[in-house]
Amino acid sequence: MARLFVTDINLNKNELQNARIQGLSSAPSAPVTGQVYYDTSNNTMYYYNGLASPNGPWVAMNASTEAIQDIIGSTIVGGTGITATYGDPAGTETISITNTGVTAGSYGSQTQIPTFTVNAQGQLTAAGTVNVATALSISGDTGTDTVNLLSDTLSFVGTDPIDTAITNNTVTISAKDATTTTKGVASFATADFDVTSGAVSIKNVNLGTQTTGNYVATISGTANEIEVTGSGSETAAVTIGLPNDVSITNNLTVGGNLNVTGTINSVNTTQVNIVDNKINLNTDFTGSPTVDAGIRVERGDSADVEILWNETSDKWTLTNDGTNYHAITRKYTTTVGNGSLTQIPVTHNLGTREVVVNVYDSATYDTVECDVVRTSTSVVTLGFTVAPASGAYTVVIVG
Repeated sequence: MARLFVTDINLNKNELQNARIQGLSSAPSAPVTGQVYYDTSNNTMYYYNGLASPNGPWVAMNASTEAIQDIIGSTIVGGTGITATYGDPAGTETISITNTGVTAGSYGSQTQIPTFTVNAQGQLTAAGTVNVATALSISGDTGTDTVNLLSDTLSFVGTDPIDTAITNNTVTISAKDATTTTKGVASFATADFDVTSGAVSIKNVNLGTQTTGNYVATISGTANEIEVTGSGSETAAVTIGLPNDVSITNNLTVGGNLNVTGTINSVNTTQVNIVDNKINLNTDFTGSPTVDAGIRVERGDSADVEILWNETSDKWTLTNDGTNYHAITRKYTTTVGNGSLTQIPVTHNLGTREVVVNVYDSATYDTVECDVVRTSTSVVTLGFTVAPASGAYTVVIVG
């Protein structure tokens, strides 16, 4: 199976030794300009130029440049309105447009638009004129007004409480929003609202007489269990707390955070079940980090094992013998390709240039060879000669 390369191979001016051009009994399908193959049926090398027959698209490599230029020059001829001139031996082809003979003149006016006919050579011939509207009729409640578009000025002005606006030749007429200066018609109960110059403010609301539904009027506690201080009136604060010393003989369920400022002497159990998905270590540490942290397993007479965050190297490390620590590698994977980009940055955020990058075909899982540049400690850039289709390749980054 051939390995797929999706980027150019730069040999840096070194020799390509013992190489062999692909041998086929017929031309390959879907070729690109410059592609070559060796025809095993007639023992001839061909290259692809993309031109129409007889000068292409596949050209045998046994023809001289002069012969190819003469063939190309002789096959390009001028059509109606076009002149083609081949220069030999320079091998240049000059194509020019024949004068179309458009008659100079003045066309159109403020009230008319000219019309033209166009022949096959692109020549314009005046055909006639079309009248354009110069007046605008507006129907109102007292009749119809006419505005001369060439001389009159048409404007719309709104007054309270009407707004007018003209955008992109569209006139909009609407009512203004109510403000302290633009009044509407409304009714407010004087016991609940103050109205001054169109501005409405809410008065104090008495829970006992001006509200409906349930509310808390008084809060009381239970002796030796819950302490309550404060009257519980409308403006007074209420404080609820526990006694200084609390003993719980049965189960205690804590729905929020459990913060212990003292010392936890022991946990008398063979297994600790933690529902939370994270354990935070060194939570009382502040400032620049200097302390390593990890999880160690005591193994009796054998060497302890440990997962350790090394603060000096800023890496997670692992030991299986208690002495030799090795970095724990991480992996990032994603698909790449959008049909347009040939240089694709991939942000892995592994924090190091010491990464291994592997690219494979998302459909066939075959390894793909492309350019890989470790652009920064968080980005690698993949390079392709032809932009891959959407999600065509999968990249795996380990570091």
